[in-house]
Amino acid sequence: MNDFEQMMKNPVDRRVFLQRMTAAGLGTAALALFAGCGGNDNNNNNPGFSSADFRGVPGRNINEVVLNYALTLEILESDLYRQALNLASVGKSINDPLAAFSAQDSTYILQPGSAGNLSGTQAAAGFLYLKQYAYVEAAHRDFLRAAIQQGGGTPVTGNPTGYKFPTNTILTDLPSILQALLPLEETGVRAYLGAFKVPSFTADTTGLNYATVAASIYSTEARHSAAISYILGLDPGPTPRPGDLQVTPTYPSSNTFEYYLLPNTVITAVSAYYKSSAV
Repeated sequence: MNDFEQMMKNPVDRRVFLQRMTAAGLGTAALALFAGCGGNDNNNNNPGFSSADFRGVPGRNINEVVLNYALTLEILESDLYRQALNLASVGKSINDPLAAFSAQDSTYILQPGSAGNLSGTQAAAGFLYLKQYAYVEAAHRDFLRAAIQQGGGTPVTGNPTGYKFPTNTILTDLPSILQALLPLEETGVRAYLGAFKVPSFTADTTGLNYATVAASIYSTEARHSAAISYILGLDPGPTPRPGDLQVTPTYPSSNTFEYYLLPNTVITAVSAYYKSSAV
């Protein structure tokens, strides 16, 4: 029995899942899953679609490939947010699991003296964002996994040896932890927008429902990026990063139009966060 089937049978699990999805802005979409919307669509009725645009991502059909691509990113983001939250919190080890959704406020307390160059108000807001976003990323991960299972597919699993921040990343206080998360969020924003640049999702009700969810997650990732930038005193953007593509090549995009990255570029970029061994 997979996780989605378990939730269908257990009203307590289902209620907790819906509470988490609602907090992450996915309540309506989650209700649609339990109502049976979506379903098993084995067609590929988007003639421009090519699995080569999503290198190495499995799936029986277009929708599953794109959902598994998004799930690959959300597994990575949720794990690194978990690590970051542990690093910033009193009495936590980097490998500790994320506490239950209902226990987050009593579990995570900012390390004394870790505000760095942030004011008390900035540090409080930054830590609150860090805590909230850790649970939002976990909700994104779990929603995508449930959506794939609801359609009868097989969700991708995480990197067997885990994830890490890139070598030489500074993680000594709250500002440096938020700074380390910022490129990850920026990549996530560009990944969702870039997935729409190539043909993705089936051209039917199921595909349109999934596309709406993806757009919702995209907007959430953009808010995360802007909020972290604001706390750090940076331009909330959109600001260009190496390799960015513009949706409006003839007009300046900075602070006006979001940049994007094509899926295969994202797949290569996030490999920097993959551990090569379990150590």
